[in-house]
Amino acid sequence: MTAAILITNSYWQEPPRIRHQVANLLLSHGVEVAFFERPQSPWVRQASPVRRVSSTLSLVSTKGLLHPQLRVVPPLAWANSEFSAAVYHQRVAQLGWRTDATIINFMHDGSFLRRVFPTQRLITLVHDDFEAQSHFPWFGHVTRALRATCKVSDQVLAVSTPLVDRLQQWANCELFLPWAVRPYSVPLASAVDRTTLLFWGSVDTAIDLSIVRRLSEECVRRGPQWQLLFVGPTERADRRRLMLGALGSLPQVRIQGTTPLEELPLDSVLAAIIPYGGAPHTRAITMANKTLQLLSCGLPLLIAGMPSFVKQPFIVRLDQGADIPSAIDQVQAAFATWQPAIENFVRSQRAEDRLRQLGFASALSA
Repeated sequence: MTAAILITNSYWQEPPRIRHQVANLLLSHGVEVAFFERPQSPWVRQASPVRRVSSTLSLVSTKGLLHPQLRVVPPLAWANSEFSAAVYHQRVAQLGWRTDATIINFMHDGSFLRRVFPTQRLITLVHDDFEAQSHFPWFGHVTRALRATCKVSDQVLAVSTPLVDRLQQWANCELFLPWAVRPYSVPLASAVDRTTLLFWGSVDTAIDLSIVRRLSEECVRRGPQWQLLFVGPTERADRRRLMLGALGSLPQVRIQGTTPLEELPLDSVLAAIIPYGGAPHTRAITMANKTLQLLSCGLPLLIAGMPSFVKQPFIVRLDQGADIPSAIDQVQAAFATWQPAIENFVRSQRAEDRLRQLGFASALSA
């Protein structure tokens, strides 16, 4: 059985992100996965550092000496690297794996991993959080750590075109986009019967409230049957209060907790909205993780922010001088005629291609 060790800055039980999606992709094709979770403080007691979840999935708890935002000068980064290397050596021994597993690293400061895994294939996958982190006004320590990590990696992948362009100075970087996890299904209800605009994802401060306000005003103008439906979690309680208070004050806005897409009344949804503002991490997005799940339901997208977002006829902008009533009218008029293009786009983003890119082509025939 092929095997992979994923080095992450996340917990397994968090809302799924690219590291969880890669783990599930590998698991679904019979690859054995060890998921190294977010490093904790050295003072936190860890009763079971290695937890076997199933025959193919193990969760591994780790420790770090300093929070990433505190490693602002080289001596502090060096101290954390030495500490982390010792902890990871210990965890690998406790895991008891053979030495041919592929290492997939999602941390920007993983240069120490080459010492832990001197002969194994090391892939670094750079996600859009790095774009925000690298703008911290502290000595360029995030950029410095990422450069060192890229230079010790055998392969570097990034989830957006701006990140690929930026990383080319340190490594031969390739674009690694999300993939379709569900087949396309033809939407049955007519566009004229669809009066809901759906936001499905983290309800957080990345959302541009000025655009949501304009959408709310347009829903009011079109009639009481029109609504904005916001579905999803918020990671921090203070942000949740802020966002829910602001959204809840707008007319014809409905808010709902985390709900699987298939459990929502999609026959009433005209389009999915991703109304992001100018937060640094959104500027690096080429394709949001939820994009293909929404398109798989036949839903066009109304987006804002994300200047590098993939361009398709069924992805309509709400910013850059766009007129919101005209954008909604455009979706209504073209909803049915766009469906073949949406289906072809979803089918072109295959999980098999991403597996090959990660070097797991053998898993496709297993």
